[in-house]
Amino acid sequence: MFEAIILDRDGVLTYFDMAPAIAYFEPLLGIPIEELERLWWQWRDPAAAPTTLNEEQLLFGGFWDSLVDELALSAEQREQLHQFDYTTVVRAYPDARPALLATRQRGLKIGVLSNFELASLDASLVAAGLADLIDVACAAPVIGVAKPAPEAYLTVARALSVHPQNCLYFDDELSWVEGARAVGMQAYIVDRDHTRHDLAQGSVCDLSAITDLLAVTYP
Repeated sequence: MFEAIILDRDGVLTYFDMAPAIAYFEPLLGIPIEELERLWWQWRDPAAAPTTLNEEQLLFGGFWDSLVDELALSAEQREQLHQFDYTTVVRAYPDARPALLATRQRGLKIGVLSNFELASLDASLVAAGLADLIDVACAAPVIGVAKPAPEAYLTVARALSVHPQNCLYFDDELSWVEGARAVGMQAYIVDRDHTRHDLAQGSVCDLSAITDLLAVTYP
């Protein structure tokens, strides 16, 4: 009997809608969004991921200020940069909420386990309109361990008060799916480029498969 479903965020529950980001940044900065992304990864230290919301705010603030200096931007442009909230471009896939509702209706708990390198996982789920259906959200920088380390999966299972063997797990990275299987979870890779589920091979094309999987145990 399954007691919980655990899911990754990006590529599974949500995606980033780049159109509004492009509309915001390109006229403001006069550079393509790809160049902004390059400058971000050039500036930041991947080993220094923020573990709190305050640290995250300081991280973004430091980057915006460095960009102001590098591009010789105005005080007004600086203010606009500091006002940007990335969660405003987080969108839920159309199948995400129905799948979570179907899970809730069967009395299962729901967790999210993400390797996203920011601390604001909860805020992003609120922005996507999914937070009310999620019991526990664990971000790698906050819990101090990342997938595919066994402790990452065990941490979210403990937070949900369930055994790993009683969990269904969904992710879009094969190594992270294999990590879940290694601790005893029944895990599936989400490949949204496919058009059909292949449950026998551990692959689904979207989260509508959750209803099929639960119908076997919870008719």
